[in-house]
Amino acid sequence: MNIQSAFASGLQGLQSASDGMRQSTQNINQQSRPLDAVQPDDNAAVSVPTATGPSLEASLVDLTVQQRLAEANVRSIETASSVLGTLIDTKA
Repeated sequence: MNIQSAFASGLQGLQSASDGMRQSTQNINQQSRPLDAVQPDDNAAVSVPTATGPSLEASLVDLTVQQRLAEANVRSIETASSVLGTLIDTKA
């Protein structure tokens, strides 16, 4: 395997996991907004927001999965870096 492609694959996977964690975090924030933060008028009807998107549990699971993917990609970048260091030491 080409060292450059190992770095590129690791970085691409890390970016993808970071995007996934950002999306999961946004979903969690949307699901966990308290309803009592809204102060309706005495005569106004209170509308309860409906859940659109994944559930809180699914978002938490996805956040954990994305974290594990990020950790795996960081390990692959560290391994590629170590291999590159070994190759440079061998050539010198």
